[in-house]
Amino acid sequence: MKYNIVILLVFISSIGLAQPKQPISLDEFKSKIEQNNQSLQANEQEYLQMRAEYRETNAAFLPQLSASHTAYRTDNPVMAFGTLLNQGVFSESDFAINNLNNPSPVSNFVTTFQVEQPLLNFDKLVMRSALKNRAEAQQQQNIFKKEALLLQAERLYMQLQLAYKSVEVLEKSKATAEANLKSIEDFYEEGLLVKSDLLSAKVRLNEVENALQQANNELVSISDYMHYMMNEEGELLSPENQLEMKLTSDINETSLVDRSDVLAMDLSVEAYEKMKKSAGMMYLPTLNAFGNVQYFDQDVFGTGAQNFFVGASLNWNLFEGGSRIAKNQQMKAQLQQAKLEAEDYKASAQIELDKAKRSLVEAEQKMNRNALSLEQAQEAFDIRKNRFEEGLERTTDLLNAEVQLANQELLYNQSIFEFNLAQLQVQFLGNVN
Repeated sequence: MKYNIVILLVFISSIGLAQPKQPISLDEFKSKIEQNNQSLQANEQEYLQMRAEYRETNAAFLPQLSASHTAYRTDNPVMAFGTLLNQGVFSESDFAINNLNNPSPVSNFVTTFQVEQPLLNFDKLVMRSALKNRAEAQQQQNIFKKEALLLQAERLYMQLQLAYKSVEVLEKSKATAEANLKSIEDFYEEGLLVKSDLLSAKVRLNEVENALQQANNELVSISDYMHYMMNEEGELLSPENQLEMKLTSDINETSLVDRSDVLAMDLSVEAYEKMKKSAGMMYLPTLNAFGNVQYFDQDVFGTGAQNFFVGASLNWNLFEGGSRIAKNQQMKAQLQQAKLEAEDYKASAQIELDKAKRSLVEAEQKMNRNALSLEQAQEAFDIRKNRFEEGLERTTDLLNAEVQLANQELLYNQSIFEFNLAQLQVQFLGNVN
């Protein structure tokens, strides 16, 4: 019963892997991520929020315009007297004592156009510049996050290439294991080998089939995650080209100076410096102009009488209960914190870059050693295969040589992947284009 279940699972899995494949290039994969990835879209919305916050500070130098229309009816003596004057219809009869004390109800419709013009608001102007730096810092941070996501995309694409290469190696290893099993079965039927040799060959074939099944599952998982990063669904992805070693020129010309995340930290520090300066300027007076034009009439939206009112206001808040002193202290502490965090970030980034460079050297050496080991494993297998067919080699030695060859080929492909990835990591951390 258990054997039948295993066969059924293998059959179902084979149907899944036999589905149509969707070829995709690295450039196409990265392009779709740039267009559709929800993480990048969320980062862009965060930047747009900060840019909108910066644009709100246009009020520090742009006028504010408003219009209103007010209607009322009253027999209040003071209000009625003033309304008649505003409408320009006051007459001598309105000076009569009875008319002054007991005026007839009057209706009034007032249309007002008002303008307020900031003239000198030093603290707001400096704060505007600080918010601009914050928005620019977020933009640079988004650039870095995008570069990090595209690095992840290249890694995933190479993992897909490696997965297909592993499947290819394991399929070849399976074919070799099947051929070895056939030879061993023939020798066993001729009485040249014992049953333990036959069982060992069958165990080896089962091991390869299990590894092949695992590699196929890994391939599907990588494809699914790539679809997730592109925010789409589709068929099983396949790379347009195979995994191969890539050499990047100018890999040692690395620097943190122009890295977008480092620029973001510097812009953030600059923003805090300006915010501290803005807090200090809250002690300065502010100067603002204002004016309005009003139309008074007995009818709706009438313009029977007009007057204007203009002026300027100089305000100087000398003491606000110590809140400005506390604000200055807060800005000073935040600025110092931002400077310390920026220096710590740069130091950490330099350590990561140096580590990536060492990892690249190690990955290259490992790849070269594995290439040599693969040649040696292939030669050793060929020798043992020939000797086994001549009856000069034990079955276990042949199987061990075949295992060693398959493992070494997998290790070599893995080392190519690690070398290419190490180069990408140095490029990313060192801002190499």
